[in-house]
Amino acid sequence: MSQLLTSHLTQLPLENKRVILRADLNVPLHNGIVANDFKIKALLPTINYILEHGAKITLLTHLGRPKGHDPKFSTQPIAHWFNVHGYTTSLLATPDAAAIKPNAQITMLENLRFFAGEKNKDEAFAQQLATLGDLYVNDAFGVLHRDDTSVTVLPSLFKPEDRTIGFLVEQELKALSRLIDSPAEPFVFIVGGGKVHDKLPLIEAMLPRVHTILFCPAISCTVAKALGKGVGKSLVDEGSLPAVAEFIKKAFDRNVRLVIPSDYQVAQGNLQGPLSCVCADDFPFDDMAITIGPCTIDCYAQEIQNAKTIFFNGLPGFVDRPKTLQGVAGIFKAMGNSSGFSVIGGGDSVAAAQELGLDDRIDYLSTGGGASLAYLAGQELPGLKVFIHASH
Repeated sequence: MSQLLTSHLTQLPLENKRVILRADLNVPLHNGIVANDFKIKALLPTINYILEHGAKITLLTHLGRPKGHDPKFSTQPIAHWFNVHGYTTSLLATPDAAAIKPNAQITMLENLRFFAGEKNKDEAFAQQLATLGDLYVNDAFGVLHRDDTSVTVLPSLFKPEDRTIGFLVEQELKALSRLIDSPAEPFVFIVGGGKVHDKLPLIEAMLPRVHTILFCPAISCTVAKALGKGVGKSLVDEGSLPAVAEFIKKAFDRNVRLVIPSDYQVAQGNLQGPLSCVCADDFPFDDMAITIGPCTIDCYAQEIQNAKTIFFNGLPGFVDRPKTLQGVAGIFKAMGNSSGFSVIGGGDSVAAAQELGLDDRIDYLSTGGGASLAYLAGQELPGLKVFIHASH
């Protein structure tokens, strides 16, 4: 149902209005400067449309996982990015409408997670945020799976005709629905990263749709351990092992192939340790899996080559340590060479594709990691609910 949702931004009466724009600008920072602006640029069609039609914007986003007010996680660098790129932008310390500067095109509210009310569906905080605008637009695809105040409670305070999704969310739903509505077969799903506990139900929900799942670290280590294999000091979600064992059975019953690495790039002692490649069957006791090794790269590339639909989620390796991106470089090259429809989900993964110069060879780069996975798994996204119900 939700993939039919379209943006009604072009129907909103924007002239001389203030628009609250909930965005996902959880971008990497380096020395107080935006290190990757993919998510900001993805939002620009919506921002430019609103400004060109005579409205001002109050921009809301979270950034990182601060514990209370922490200057390290200020949204000031994002406001600075907009100023450098020609938008008159000012930073608003608290949600106080009286403090908005009349000459600013964009008023950037300080990090939503600085305010206790954001994470606990606080009606009073939502009311406070609502004073910052006349209309509400959600273009934060990457947080639609979160039930946060600015995502679910705030839009419900606006009349259906005064709220809508933005152009980016519409585009994301359209691209991802290609993976849901009779995707071309075979469908190969490549999954890495951590958060096994969160991801497992979503991966399981995709079993009816996919033919092959290729696992990468760290999630592959939990799967390998559930199969009785040694993974040294690698990150393993011990609490999820019984659920993973159950999942393996379900995949077998459904005839979905699960493939785990036959070799790994590992770090010795800890994640920052010296790197080497090891065979999965002789995994050293003291090492940690970082990404897939050369044999696995070849194996996965072959699987991807034969696929007609390819979805990648969860980056193995680290963007700030280029040597750990060899595995993902092999995967992205294979995706780029494949004739299948290819999608990468998640900011870190997209940043890696850009870093490797392979982003323009992928059919679609999604700004959402967890959100795109939840959507593909058929979960109702809390942030979309208010708009779906308004459109019926």
